[in-house]
Amino acid sequence: MNKNEFVEVVQTKSGLTKKECKLCLDAFIDVIKDALKRGDSVTLSNFGKFKVSEMKSKPMYNFATKKTTIVEARKTPTFRASDSLKQIIK
Repeated sequence: MNKNEFVEVVQTKSGLTKKECKLCLDAFIDVIKDALKRGDSVTLSNFGKFKVSEMKSKPMYNFATKKTTIVEARKTPTFRASDSLKQIIK
């Protein structure tokens, strides 16, 4: 499901206009991005938790060049599904 399909489904279920649904989805995404940029986490009950994880630097072997290089430490966004969401998927 892509963003446009998602907006159409939300529009059907909510009764809002497609434009309102797209604005809500864009605002939702922006709020999560802003929180993660600040280093905060976003927890949605019965859905999951968005947070920033610290990845340590580590050596990486390139099989094509047969050389080892160091991958720099970095931050990456992660999502952990709640137990109730995991139960729905089973």
